[in-house]
Amino acid sequence: MNDAEIARAALPAYDLDVVEVAFAAQACNAVFRVDAADGSQYALRVGAELRIHADGCEELETSWLSELRSSGLRIVVPVAARNGAFVIDAGGRRCVLFEWVSGRSLREHATRDLVHAAGAALARLHEHGTGDGTGAPVGALAGDRVLSFLAPRRLDELEARLGTPFGAAVERAQAALDALWRDPPHPPRLLHGDVNLGNVLADGTDVTLIDFQDLFFGFEIQDVTIPTMALPDADAFRAGYETVRPWPEADPETIAALEAARHLNVLNFGLSVGKPGLDEFVARHAGPIAEWMAG
Repeated sequence: MNDAEIARAALPAYDLDVVEVAFAAQACNAVFRVDAADGSQYALRVGAELRIHADGCEELETSWLSELRSSGLRIVVPVAARNGAFVIDAGGRRCVLFEWVSGRSLREHATRDLVHAAGAALARLHEHGTGDGTGAPVGALAGDRVLSFLAPRRLDELEARLGTPFGAAVERAQAALDALWRDPPHPPRLLHGDVNLGNVLADGTDVTLIDFQDLFFGFEIQDVTIPTMALPDADAFRAGYETVRPWPEADPETIAALEAARHLNVLNFGLSVGKPGLDEFVARHAGPIAEWMAG
């Protein structure tokens, strides 16, 4: 079954009078816009065939999103099926239905004001961090590992071709993570894990964080490092965050190692997927790793 067929197989589980299903986006997962007869709209996420997340990820994600929504956060809302479940298995894939979020991604329209608002949104999310420090909840990625995505290790084959010591880079970044966990800035908690241009939707001046599937158990400094690498105005993002709460601090060496760890994790995952544009993707992530190791 292809993604569209899986989407149509999953939808009868919901109490919806579906009138149209249209492809909306494709990254790791496929997303389809679902129009109902009453005028309501939804986004159905069809999970990728390659599973890179922990078992139970979708159950944890939807449970946390429901909790965050009840706290008043502007957040994407999961929709339960007729049987009360938030996750439907169809065609060997894991499917989740969300209420449709209006707006454009920051990938299309990343103004300074919207990046500032995204920083404030992540800070409000961090105000509601879940976790008592006793252990990661079932379904969360482990924030204490460089290669946290559950993908086959492919960096070694790239090392011979590019001459970049990726194996040594993983060890160096892992040493920095180990040091962070030995002397933690706060008890580890559940965090978003992938705030980037595509995972922030703007409707006017309001922004909504979406796609919590990469949620991980770790520290706020890890969670803010990802958007400051990915967003076009890191200063605006930090300023927005600081309107809500203090910015997570770390020494420059730790931050550089966290950035390298992110590049390594995403690069290894991308090599496993092998999508079109792979050479450009490799250059975008391998270059900073080579510079970090040389420095």
